[in-house]
Amino acid sequence: MRILHVIRQYKPVIGGMENFVENLAVHLKEKGIESEVLTLNADFSNGERFPEAEIINGIAVRRIPYFGSRRYPIALSAVNYLSEFDLIHIHGVDFLLDYLAGLKLIHKKPMILSTHGGFFHTKKFYLYKKLHFHTFTKMSLRNMSWIVADSEPDYETFKPISPERIELIENGINFDHYHTVAQEKGRKNRFIFVGRFSKNKRIDKLLDLVARLKTEFPDVHLSVVGRDYDHLKGEFLNLIERYDIGHHVTICEALSEEDLLKEMAEAAYFISASEYEGFGLSSLEAMAGGRTAFLSQIPSFKKMVSDGKNGYLVDFEDMDSAAEKIKQVLRSGAHDSVRFAGVETARQHSWGAIVDKFISMYEMVQNEETAPVSKVK
Repeated sequence: MRILHVIRQYKPVIGGMENFVENLAVHLKEKGIESEVLTLNADFSNGERFPEAEIINGIAVRRIPYFGSRRYPIALSAVNYLSEFDLIHIHGVDFLLDYLAGLKLIHKKPMILSTHGGFFHTKKFYLYKKLHFHTFTKMSLRNMSWIVADSEPDYETFKPISPERIELIENGINFDHYHTVAQEKGRKNRFIFVGRFSKNKRIDKLLDLVARLKTEFPDVHLSVVGRDYDHLKGEFLNLIERYDIGHHVTICEALSEEDLLKEMAEAAYFISASEYEGFGLSSLEAMAGGRTAFLSQIPSFKKMVSDGKNGYLVDFEDMDSAAEKIKQVLRSGAHDSVRFAGVETARQHSWGAIVDKFISMYEMVQNEETAPVSKVK
């Protein structure tokens, strides 16, 4: 069986969905299933162009040109790459889903969609997104053989459209890779955030938090690691200057996996004020690495963390309350039991069991007569 994974951004771009696809492809290869990745040829954050074809971590990657906006990039040549594959696995809800679904009668390939949060992960253009979802997305999903939701919120969103052909498979993490730094406790009062620089991540709140902590904890430090997806770095630098926290914040763009692990090992805590996460992959990866997590009170994080037991849930809507809660944890100093419980939570999401679920689904879809998703009423 040969699988083509279709995703609009891929390594070296850093992000939860990119990590997911790489890990899935690598673990499928270990099980004897060949995968390739089809993606766009530029980094949305800075316009950097990538090679047309290369091998990354043993996986063949093909890149194609596009036009239009990064919100809805149009890549007409995508359909030319499908013929040699048995099954097409589309990751994310965007043009590539709508386009390949619309051409199903031509290419006749079975297709699976992994939702990865849909496109409701930000409030921006919400009414437009809602309209698109209830028109184009619904029509596209009719031509999906199966839908995989990676979180309960996604499952509840997509289930009404396709109640007979949807499954919840939560994301897996490369536990052993991140666990290599678990014995490193990190420096006290040092935090790390890993993720795209986008509005929904609310990194501005993390900078506000550092400003509130620096007087009582003069050694407080935050490392912000990721790609500048929404061109926010300038805004962050202005906030850093306004808050006078230049000595307390490091912005790290496009770190290698090796350097990311080194940066993670320096921090005692992982922190995210995100207003939406389909799953929260970066958080689990940090927990696997022994970082104690401070997470916003969103549904996916509430499912992941029990406050005070395997991490901490923080109300970032009330920054006074958020700062005080984190100060209390920093004052106590002793949180090994929480850290170790976080590691065990992450261990439960290792890739071994997850990849077997995908293989079973692939085999089922391939063996069935390819039928469209149940019709939308």
